[in-house]
Amino acid sequence: MGHQRLGRLPALRLLPQIVRYLVTGGTPTGDLIDGVTDVGQQALERALRDPVFIEALWLLIRLPQAAAARCLDDEFSSCGVRLGPDPTLADILVAYNSALERVQRQAHNTATDLGEMARQAAMAALANAVQSRLPSLWEPTSEDVRASLSNLKGAEQFGSVSHQFYSNFVERVIHYYVDRNLHQLVGPERVARSVHDLQAFNNSIRRHCEESALIMRGFARDWLGKNYYRDGKQITREDIRSFSGYVAEKVKAELAQRKGAP
Repeated sequence: MGHQRLGRLPALRLLPQIVRYLVTGGTPTGDLIDGVTDVGQQALERALRDPVFIEALWLLIRLPQAAAARCLDDEFSSCGVRLGPDPTLADILVAYNSALERVQRQAHNTATDLGEMARQAAMAALANAVQSRLPSLWEPTSEDVRASLSNLKGAEQFGSVSHQFYSNFVERVIHYYVDRNLHQLVGPERVARSVHDLQAFNNSIRRHCEESALIMRGFARDWLGKNYYRDGKQITREDIRSFSGYVAEKVKAELAQRKGAP
């Protein structure tokens, strides 16, 4: 991403104050909190128009369902994911990444840097979720990997994975802007005096994103439970777009409630 395609969001001008607050732990003003949160809010709204963002989230639902099916190859192929025999976790992640890259190429006129950040966020969420369910006392077999992936098909698990996906996504959006200004923020007599200050900043951003996106964990769980498990509905990409629209509003409302909190 050597170019900027998202535009100059209003919060960009507040980055020095944001870093100072996160590093020193000072009391934020309303405008400063707006600056931190508006970046993520606006990105979520814009991401609804990016096909890679929608595909990444849709596959987080479909891949576990495919892994739980009897005809694995047919189910994975129907998702646009190409896997060989006895796949490892690395094979699944590569296939998932390749599926998203195909969408990027096919929709080059409508794909944005938000889609690229969504791809990275989804890859990290999927890898962590599957890895955490693999055996640790022996080398996982392909059957272990399949079982771990299929265990993510439940509504509760989708709530957890989608929470991580949204948290990762918003964090990447914030860093997309911050990282472009590091050369202006680090050094003697500047906001962040050392790499340690930047680490404190990164940790604070991570915590902020995880807490802000937490509200949608229960919503995602209930949404999939109602539509897929209760009503027997096959989740489409358009369903994911509508779901993401609701999520954007819920996260926006949550951030509004957090304004002014110490």
